[in-house]
Amino acid sequence: DVKINTSRKTLTVFFSDIKSFTTITEKLEPEILTDLITNYLTEMTNIAIKYGGTVDKYIGDAIMIFFGDPNTKGKKEDAISCIAMALEMRSRLKFLRKAWKSAGLSESLDVRMGIHTDVCTVGNFGSQDRLDYTVLGNGVNLASRLESSANANEILISENTYNVIKSYFKCNFFKEINIKGRSHSIKTYKVEEKISKEERMQTIQINRDGFSISIDKDRVKDVSEIVTLLENSIEKLTD
Repeated sequence: DVKINTSRKTLTVFFSDIKSFTTITEKLEPEILTDLITNYLTEMTNIAIKYGGTVDKYIGDAIMIFFGDPNTKGKKEDAISCIAMALEMRSRLKFLRKAWKSAGLSESLDVRMGIHTDVCTVGNFGSQDRLDYTVLGNGVNLASRLESSANANEILISENTYNVIKSYFKCNFFKEINIKGRSHSIKTYKVEEKISKEERMQTIQINRDGFSISIDKDRVKDVSEIVTLLENSIEKLTD
């Protein structure tokens, strides 16, 4: 039995849409447009399912996906899976562009993606006659805003998500954006690529307000010297 039932959970929410899609639709016959968008959504959905994402809905060319419900591997693993999914989606676009071009479309298939990790309300919402399994909350709105703020073929993530996945993916600071209903601006980051296991083993990077440390294990010749420096720093900090 499907009933109105919701809960609060930490989720990673993903939004994507095709840039200038309205312009594209005006240049294609309905049958061709239907085939192209169906192929695109199918390819993206298959990738989402591969990484364990829950496809919430399609809004025209836009896709909403979330990680963390009904199944979760934990906050970090859910966020990592979402970023890995987005990177594979971006890579897959290279092949889909060929199909769009062969259909006579001069515009490139460019997609914007936004990702945010936050506590959201998830479950069955709706009327007594019709229910929709979906997610609500400020976290959803922020993920949508990140997507609209991204440039073509960029994966834009919030600071919340960045803090969770920064040891696993190379990211660059993008800018701070203002969100309606929030008193402070949100730092955003662009996802570049996955950090290999070997790279993670070689480098230690920690960043906090007023504190930063970076250690390249390959270049450290005397570990005891580094340990001494760290111990001296701790003593000064606690004096």
